[in-house]
Amino acid sequence: MSRRDALWLVALVAAAIVVRLPGLGTGLWRDEGSTYFDATAPTLAATLREIRLAEINPPGYFLLMRAWLAIAGTSDVTMKLPSLLCGVALVPATYALGRCIASNAAALLAAAFAACATTAIDLSTDARPYALAALLAALATAAAFRALAPNDDAPHLATLAGYVVAAVALAYVQYTGLLLACGLAFGATIATLAFRPRLRLLPFLGANAIVAAAYLPWLPALAPGNHVAASWLQPIGAGQLPGRILEQLGYALPVDFMRAQYALALLVAFLVALALRRVRPEVAAGAVALLAALVVETLLLLREPRYVFVFTPLANVSIALALVALVRAGARSNPARALAALVAVTLLAGVPAQTRAYARRLGDPERSGMRAIVSTYRAYLGPGTLIVVAPDYLGPSLGYYLRAIPGATLTGVPHGDHPERFRCCEDAWRAPLLVADSERAIARRARGFARIAFVYDPDVTDRGDVPYSRVRELRDRLRLRYRLVAEGASRRDLEPVAIAIFLVPKQR
Repeated sequence: MSRRDALWLVALVAAAIVVRLPGLGTGLWRDEGSTYFDATAPTLAATLREIRLAEINPPGYFLLMRAWLAIAGTSDVTMKLPSLLCGVALVPATYALGRCIASNAAALLAAAFAACATTAIDLSTDARPYALAALLAALATAAAFRALAPNDDAPHLATLAGYVVAAVALAYVQYTGLLLACGLAFGATIATLAFRPRLRLLPFLGANAIVAAAYLPWLPALAPGNHVAASWLQPIGAGQLPGRILEQLGYALPVDFMRAQYALALLVAFLVALALRRVRPEVAAGAVALLAALVVETLLLLREPRYVFVFTPLANVSIALALVALVRAGARSNPARALAALVAVTLLAGVPAQTRAYARRLGDPERSGMRAIVSTYRAYLGPGTLIVVAPDYLGPSLGYYLRAIPGATLTGVPHGDHPERFRCCEDAWRAPLLVADSERAIARRARGFARIAFVYDPDVTDRGDVPYSRVRELRDRLRLRYRLVAEGASRRDLEPVAIAIFLVPKQR
């Protein structure tokens, strides 16, 4: 690396720190609340049990958080700090990945994407596994490219060992890491068959067999009944699969605008380049791995940017490589120059949208309304109040902020006990008498309390086949039964929250 490029990389790391620091003060939303309760369970066995029952991620990140929180404490900042450090480290890691298969210019451009993409900024201050998973994915993919390259000077056995360590760690942090490892093995095989290069394929496939074997101890946790069922995920309708895959690819792009259009253009360009054999075999292997993993993830219904984030290091490098190649081709050819100018103009046209996204995140970064609700109505949430949360997916964030209020009593719908430890309970929501039964249960538990604080999602909708919207019916029935003394709402993008406080009649 030249001194100039090193300075550019340092500047990108500094920029990544600056745009992420405001996120440390955004408060915790429900998934981050789950991280808190998973990592602070009384024993290690209890932590593993909570992860199996309530998480759609393996235990790696939560065990690290358990050790970290025992040392640093459990404030909002300490909860988010590990993800911020991983998000910042992702910038040089993406550069290193780019240098394995691309020019220095493309590697720096990919690092710029990692530093400035809004999804990367958001997830770098989310107390969840995603930033750590992306960092491990960058390291594992870089090691994979070094291990596959036929002319690499690095010690091959050490490179393979580095890949195994990074890939195993990734698989234990996020399940989609397994898709990346399988995709890399599949992509390397396809590239070998298509290009017939002298890729070191067989040792790499052997390394992936070791990765798979290392995951065997956690496989029983995935058995039916031992793991959370994500019943809120929306199934894919007939004929929707191509559009959903394109949507997934768009999530991997470092832009907030025209995702589908850019994803389609990138896919077509790659297929043309692959047909003409105008890409390096390692690049082809990486692109095939990315597409294969995204297809499988789409079929598994994991269709959100946070689930795709693990693939963004590879996507960023692929996009940067394509853009740099286009610009260089434009310097030599009039048609290519026109195409490069068109791409540049289109990217510039999206700058206002990207700027608004940054302004929204920096100007009002709070993602959950829970902290504001608990702070505003704290006087009502003491020992004399029965606090009811519905749906109880709001329980983790509410439980996290109630921990500072001595004597707070929390119950949930439909889980009466410990709603702060969210469990998916789709059968209960479909029960015909859920609302009536919940109303009677609240009335029984409210005896001896002066008030009921009903904390709910004001924008609740049915998700998948779970009729969460029945919360509104329960709220209306409580309004008819008890006298309303206060109410309010705090709407935020990820977790809007409302509260209604009712007076409980004195028992005669």
